[in-house]
Amino acid sequence: MAFTAKCPNCKREAEVAFAWDSGERVTKCVCGNIAPVLGLAFNSKPEFLFKYRPHDSYSESWILKEELFFASPAMFNDPFDSKVMHTFEGTLEQKKKYLSQLLEDKLRGIRKKKKWDIINKALKEGFFEKYYDGHIARMQQSIDEYGIVSFSRKPDDLLMFAYYARDHSGYCLKYRRLAGNVLSMAREIVYEERYPRFSLFNFEPTKMGALGDKILFTKASCWKHEDEWRISFTGPGRRVVKSLQPILEGIILGCKMKSNKRNEILALNKRRARPVALFEARKKKFEFALEIVPIST
Repeated sequence: MAFTAKCPNCKREAEVAFAWDSGERVTKCVCGNIAPVLGLAFNSKPEFLFKYRPHDSYSESWILKEELFFASPAMFNDPFDSKVMHTFEGTLEQKKKYLSQLLEDKLRGIRKKKKWDIINKALKEGFFEKYYDGHIARMQQSIDEYGIVSFSRKPDDLLMFAYYARDHSGYCLKYRRLAGNVLSMAREIVYEERYPRFSLFNFEPTKMGALGDKILFTKASCWKHEDEWRISFTGPGRRVVKSLQPILEGIILGCKMKSNKRNEILALNKRRARPVALFEARKKKFEFALEIVPIST
Protein backbone atom coordinates (compact mmCIF):
# COMPACT_ATOMS: atom_id res chain seq x y z
CA MET A 1 0.00 0.00 0.00
CA ALA A 2 2.74 2.47 0.92
CA PHE A 3 4.72 4.45 -1.63
CA THR A 4 8.34 3.40 -1.18
CA ALA A 5 11.55 3.49 -3.21
CA LYS A 6 15.21 2.65 -2.70
CA CYS A 7 17.20 5.32 -0.92
CA PRO A 8 20.13 6.25 -3.22
CA ASN A 9 22.30 6.82 -0.15
CA CYS A 10 21.90 3.69 2.00
CA LYS A 11 19.90 1.50 -0.43
CA ARG A 12 17.16 0.81 2.10
CA GLU A 13 13.44 1.06 1.35
CA ALA A 14 12.41 4.66 2.05
CA GLU A 15 9.07 6.42 2.25
CA VAL A 16 8.08 8.47 -0.78
CA ALA A 17 6.69 11.88 0.17
CA PHE A 18 5.41 14.89 -1.74
CA ALA A 19 7.69 17.96 -1.54
CA TRP A 20 5.29 20.89 -1.31
CA ASP A 21 7.82 23.53 -2.27
CA SER A 22 8.82 21.83 -5.54
CA GLY A 23 5.91 19.53 -6.35
CA GLU A 24 8.35 16.60 -6.63
CA ARG A 25 8.13 13.15 -5.13
CA VAL A 26 11.11 12.51 -2.89
CA THR A 27 12.42 9.67 -0.78
CA LYS A 28 12.67 10.48 2.93
CA CYS A 29 14.91 7.84 4.46
CA VAL A 30 15.64 7.03 8.12
CA CYS A 31 19.29 7.70 7.29
CA GLY A 32 18.33 11.37 6.84
CA ASN A 33 18.75 11.47 3.06
CA ILE A 34 16.12 13.22 0.93
CA ALA A 35 16.30 12.72 -2.83
CA PRO A 36 13.99 13.05 -5.87
CA VAL A 37 12.42 9.79 -7.02
CA LEU A 38 11.54 9.05 -10.65
CA GLY A 39 9.37 6.45 -12.33
CA LEU A 40 6.89 5.98 -9.49
CA ALA A 41 3.94 3.96 -10.79
CA PHE A 42 0.65 5.84 -11.05
CA ASN A 43 -2.79 4.27 -11.37
CA SER A 44 -5.09 6.79 -13.05
CA LYS A 45 -8.19 5.32 -11.37
CA PRO A 46 -10.06 6.90 -9.74
CA GLU A 47 -9.88 9.95 -11.97
CA PHE A 48 -11.70 12.14 -9.44
CA LEU A 49 -11.85 12.39 -5.66
CA PHE A 50 -14.38 14.36 -3.63
CA LYS A 51 -14.27 16.35 -0.39
CA TYR A 52 -17.43 17.17 1.59
CA ARG A 53 -17.29 20.50 3.43
CA PRO A 54 -19.50 22.84 5.45
CA HIS A 55 -19.68 26.39 4.13
CA ASP A 56 -17.76 28.32 6.78
CA SER A 57 -14.88 30.77 7.19
CA TYR A 58 -12.50 28.28 5.56
CA SER A 59 -14.37 28.12 2.24
CA GLU A 60 -12.10 30.76 0.72
CA SER A 61 -9.07 28.64 1.62
CA TRP A 62 -10.53 25.50 0.01
CA ILE A 63 -12.20 27.06 -3.04
CA LEU A 64 -10.29 30.21 -3.93
CA LYS A 65 -6.77 29.27 -2.81
CA GLU A 66 -7.02 25.49 -3.40
CA GLU A 67 -5.48 24.81 -0.01
CA LEU A 68 -5.71 21.44 1.70
CA PHE A 69 -5.99 20.98 5.46
CA PHE A 70 -4.01 18.04 6.86
CA ALA A 71 -5.56 17.11 10.19
CA SER A 72 -3.89 15.29 13.05
CA PRO A 73 -5.36 11.81 13.64
CA ALA A 74 -6.04 13.03 17.19
CA MET A 75 -8.90 15.09 15.66
CA PHE A 76 -10.73 12.16 14.02
CA ASN A 77 -14.33 11.46 15.06
CA ASP A 78 -13.91 7.66 15.00
CA PRO A 79 -12.36 6.59 18.36
CA PHE A 80 -10.69 3.59 16.67
CA ASP A 81 -9.28 5.45 13.66
CA SER A 82 -5.47 5.63 13.66
CA LYS A 83 -5.12 4.36 17.22
CA VAL A 84 -2.04 2.33 18.11
CA MET A 85 -2.84 -1.19 19.30
CA HIS A 86 -0.30 -3.94 18.82
CA THR A 87 1.19 -6.80 20.79
CA PHE A 88 4.70 -7.94 21.67
CA GLU A 89 3.86 -11.54 20.85
CA GLY A 90 6.79 -13.35 19.29
CA THR A 91 9.57 -15.84 19.77
CA LEU A 92 12.77 -15.10 21.62
CA GLU A 93 14.61 -15.07 18.30
CA GLN A 94 12.21 -12.49 16.87
CA LYS A 95 12.74 -10.24 19.88
CA LYS A 96 16.52 -10.58 19.62
CA LYS A 97 16.45 -9.82 15.91
CA TYR A 98 14.23 -6.77 16.44
CA LEU A 99 16.47 -5.33 19.17
CA SER A 100 19.59 -6.08 17.16
CA GLN A 101 18.26 -4.18 14.12
CA LEU A 102 17.08 -1.33 16.34
CA LEU A 103 20.46 -0.90 18.03
CA GLU A 104 22.41 -1.17 14.78
CA ASP A 105 20.24 1.56 13.29
CA LYS A 106 20.28 3.87 16.33
CA LEU A 107 23.90 3.25 17.38
CA ARG A 108 25.83 2.95 14.14
CA GLY A 109 29.12 1.12 14.62
CA ILE A 110 28.19 -0.38 17.98
CA ARG A 111 30.49 -3.25 18.96
CA LYS A 112 28.96 -6.69 18.75
CA LYS A 113 29.68 -7.59 22.39
CA LYS A 114 28.19 -4.35 23.71
CA LYS A 115 25.12 -4.80 21.51
CA TRP A 116 24.41 -8.27 22.82
CA ASP A 117 25.04 -7.23 26.42
CA ILE A 118 22.32 -4.59 26.00
CA ILE A 119 19.96 -7.05 24.29
CA ASN A 120 20.39 -9.79 26.90
CA LYS A 121 19.89 -7.35 29.75
CA ALA A 122 16.76 -5.90 28.12
CA LEU A 123 15.22 -9.35 27.61
CA LYS A 124 16.13 -10.46 31.15
CA GLU A 125 14.41 -7.38 32.62
CA GLY A 126 11.29 -7.88 30.48
CA PHE A 127 11.92 -4.74 28.46
CA PHE A 128 8.95 -5.09 26.08
CA GLU A 129 6.37 -6.00 28.70
CA LYS A 130 7.66 -3.51 31.30
CA TYR A 131 7.49 -0.51 28.98
CA TYR A 132 4.47 -1.51 26.88
CA ASP A 133 2.21 1.39 27.91
CA GLY A 134 4.98 3.95 27.47
CA HIS A 135 5.88 2.51 24.08
CA ILE A 136 2.24 2.68 22.93
CA ALA A 137 1.97 6.28 24.15
CA ARG A 138 5.14 7.30 22.30
CA MET A 139 3.97 5.60 19.12
CA GLN A 140 0.55 7.26 19.36
CA GLN A 141 2.25 10.63 19.78
CA SER A 142 4.23 9.93 16.62
CA ILE A 143 1.08 8.87 14.72
CA ASP A 144 -0.75 12.01 15.88
CA GLU A 145 1.97 14.14 14.29
CA TYR A 146 0.98 12.85 10.85
CA GLY A 147 -1.03 15.12 8.59
CA ILE A 148 -4.04 13.46 6.96
CA VAL A 149 -6.48 14.79 4.37
CA SER A 150 -9.40 12.55 3.44
CA PHE A 151 -11.45 12.26 0.27
CA SER A 152 -14.13 9.99 -1.13
CA ARG A 153 -14.76 8.43 -4.51
CA LYS A 154 -18.45 9.34 -4.13
CA PRO A 155 -19.99 12.76 -4.91
CA ASP A 156 -23.56 11.90 -3.92
CA ASP A 157 -23.50 10.10 -0.59
CA LEU A 158 -26.44 11.00 1.66
CA LEU A 159 -24.61 10.28 4.90
CA MET A 160 -21.44 12.19 4.02
CA PHE A 161 -23.45 15.25 2.97
CA ALA A 162 -25.09 14.97 6.40
CA TYR A 163 -21.89 14.33 8.42
CA TYR A 164 -19.37 16.61 6.75
CA ALA A 165 -21.43 19.17 4.78
CA ARG A 166 -23.55 20.31 7.72
CA ASP A 167 -26.79 18.47 7.01
CA HIS A 168 -26.62 19.01 3.24
CA SER A 169 -26.27 22.79 3.62
CA GLY A 170 -22.59 22.74 2.57
CA TYR A 171 -20.88 21.55 -0.58
CA CYS A 172 -18.70 18.84 -2.08
CA LEU A 173 -15.46 19.65 -3.92
CA LYS A 174 -14.49 17.68 -7.02
CA TYR A 175 -10.74 17.13 -7.51
CA ARG A 176 -8.90 15.64 -10.48
CA ARG A 177 -6.08 13.14 -9.87
CA LEU A 178 -3.08 13.38 -12.21
CA ALA A 179 0.39 11.83 -12.05
CA GLY A 180 1.89 15.28 -11.51
CA ASN A 181 -0.29 16.56 -8.69
CA VAL A 182 -0.59 15.80 -4.99
CA LEU A 183 -3.76 13.73 -5.48
CA SER A 184 -1.53 11.07 -7.08
CA MET A 185 -0.33 10.34 -3.52
CA ALA A 186 -3.81 9.38 -2.31
CA ARG A 187 -4.33 5.80 -1.15
CA GLU A 188 -7.51 3.91 -0.42
CA ILE A 189 -8.65 2.83 3.03
CA VAL A 190 -8.90 -0.88 3.86
CA TYR A 191 -12.10 -1.74 5.72
CA GLU A 192 -12.11 -4.62 8.20
CA GLU A 193 -14.73 -6.31 10.39
CA ARG A 194 -12.27 -6.66 13.29
CA TYR A 195 -9.49 -4.39 14.50
CA PRO A 196 -6.28 -5.77 12.97
CA ARG A 197 -4.28 -7.76 15.51
CA PHE A 198 -0.57 -7.82 14.83
CA SER A 199 2.73 -7.97 16.63
CA LEU A 200 5.39 -5.26 16.56
CA PHE A 201 7.78 -7.97 15.44
CA ASN A 202 5.94 -8.28 12.12
CA PHE A 203 7.70 -5.03 11.16
CA GLU A 204 11.40 -4.25 10.92
CA PRO A 205 12.49 -1.22 13.01
CA THR A 206 13.93 0.44 9.89
CA LYS A 207 10.63 0.00 8.01
CA MET A 208 8.17 1.36 10.52
CA GLY A 209 6.34 3.19 7.74
CA ALA A 210 4.57 -0.12 7.06
CA LEU A 211 3.29 -0.13 10.64
CA GLY A 212 2.11 3.45 10.22
CA ASP A 213 0.21 2.42 7.09
CA LYS A 214 -1.47 -0.43 8.96
CA ILE A 215 -2.66 2.02 11.60
CA LEU A 216 -3.57 4.97 9.35
CA PHE A 217 -5.19 3.11 6.45
CA THR A 218 -7.39 0.55 8.23
CA LYS A 219 -10.91 1.42 9.40
CA ALA A 220 -14.00 -0.41 10.64
CA SER A 221 -16.23 -1.84 7.93
CA CYS A 222 -19.18 0.30 9.11
CA TRP A 223 -17.43 3.24 7.40
CA LYS A 224 -17.16 1.41 4.09
CA HIS A 225 -19.91 3.52 2.51
CA GLU A 226 -17.48 6.48 2.56
CA ASP A 227 -15.14 4.79 0.05
CA GLU A 228 -12.35 6.87 1.57
CA TRP A 229 -8.95 7.73 0.14
CA ARG A 230 -6.27 9.56 2.12
CA ILE A 231 -3.06 11.47 1.66
CA SER A 232 -0.66 11.40 4.61
CA PHE A 233 2.66 13.01 5.43
CA THR A 234 4.93 12.28 8.36
CA GLY A 235 6.22 14.47 11.14
CA PRO A 236 5.05 17.79 12.57
CA GLY A 237 4.77 20.66 10.12
CA ARG A 238 2.31 22.78 8.21
CA ARG A 239 -1.31 21.75 8.42
CA VAL A 240 -2.61 24.00 5.63
CA VAL A 241 -0.84 23.55 2.31
CA LYS A 242 -1.55 25.16 -1.06
CA SER A 243 -1.42 22.89 -4.09
CA LEU A 244 1.18 24.00 -6.64
CA GLN A 245 -0.93 22.64 -9.50
CA PRO A 246 -4.66 23.31 -10.12
CA ILE A 247 -6.60 20.37 -8.68
CA LEU A 248 -10.15 21.67 -8.19
CA GLU A 249 -12.51 20.72 -11.04
CA GLY A 250 -15.96 21.42 -9.67
CA ILE A 251 -18.20 22.36 -6.74
CA ILE A 252 -21.39 20.48 -5.86
CA LEU A 253 -23.84 22.50 -3.74
CA GLY A 254 -25.82 20.63 -1.10
CA CYS A 255 -29.55 20.17 -1.61
CA LYS A 256 -30.36 22.24 1.51
CA MET A 257 -27.95 25.12 0.88
CA LYS A 258 -29.68 28.46 1.46
CA SER A 259 -29.78 30.99 -1.35
CA ASN A 260 -27.53 33.54 0.38
CA LYS A 261 -24.90 30.87 1.06
CA ARG A 262 -25.24 29.63 -2.50
CA ASN A 263 -24.54 33.16 -3.78
CA GLU A 264 -21.43 33.34 -1.58
CA ILE A 265 -20.05 30.14 -3.13
CA LEU A 266 -20.82 31.38 -6.64
CA ALA A 267 -19.02 34.65 -5.86
CA LEU A 268 -15.97 32.75 -4.60
CA ASN A 269 -15.89 30.72 -7.79
CA LYS A 270 -16.06 33.89 -9.93
CA ARG A 271 -13.03 35.26 -8.07
CA ARG A 272 -10.94 32.30 -9.18
CA ALA A 273 -8.50 32.79 -12.05
CA ARG A 274 -10.11 29.71 -13.59
CA PRO A 275 -13.71 29.26 -12.40
CA VAL A 276 -14.72 25.61 -12.11
CA ALA A 277 -17.88 23.76 -13.08
CA LEU A 278 -20.84 24.15 -10.73
CA PHE A 279 -23.36 21.48 -9.78
CA GLU A 280 -26.10 20.99 -7.25
CA ALA A 281 -27.35 17.89 -5.47
CA ARG A 282 -31.08 17.32 -5.87
CA LYS A 283 -33.31 14.80 -4.16
CA LYS A 284 -34.50 12.10 -6.53
CA LYS A 285 -38.22 11.46 -6.62
CA PHE A 286 -39.36 8.24 -4.94
CA GLU A 287 -35.78 7.25 -4.04
CA PHE A 288 -33.46 7.70 -1.06
CA ALA A 289 -30.83 9.15 -3.37
CA LEU A 290 -29.35 12.31 -4.84
CA GLU A 291 -28.71 13.31 -8.41
CA ILE A 292 -25.90 15.70 -9.34
CA VAL A 293 -27.08 18.31 -11.83
CA PRO A 294 -25.00 21.01 -13.62
CA ILE A 295 -26.04 24.58 -12.89
CA SER A 296 -25.33 27.75 -14.84
CA THR A 297 -24.69 31.23 -13.53
